[in-house]
Amino acid sequence: MGMPRQVDLSFLGGEIASVQCGSLRGLDALREAAICVEGSFEFTVNNALSSQDETILVATEAALATIDEARNEIKSLDAALPATSVAFSHDVPADETVHISVEEFRLLTVMRDGMTLNDLIATNAASTVDSMRIVRQLLERGLLIADPRKQTR
Repeated sequence: MGMPRQVDLSFLGGEIASVQCGSLRGLDALREAAICVEGSFEFTVNNALSSQDETILVATEAALATIDEARNEIKSLDAALPATSVAFSHDVPADETVHISVEEFRLLTVMRDGMTLNDLIATNAASTVDSMRIVRQLLERGLLIADPRKQTR
């Protein structure tokens, strides 16, 4: 998606002890790190975990499975969604009662007509993969419309 992120990852005894990416922690932060396509790395050896770090101790096998799952899901979502420069708008049927999930509500509350996929992801509190999944759900339900004629620059 081309959005910069900082991911802090700590190891303890060869296992992941903590992961943080913005407000995301644990496996959600690991999923966010997994979809990054490039980056730079800084390693600090023998640093104690800060008091803010949650120790989660994720086994390597579980971490690798989580990374695989996130990468596969992002590929699938990326193929199902319009280009990141396409503008979205609301479309709520006037004659119907619409039931939405809490996560759909959270995304719609930050959504403004003309926002792009990157805008929605950056503004929504959920992870990138979850935000993309929610956008796809809203598109499928007709509550969001992607207008390929309206592209931002």
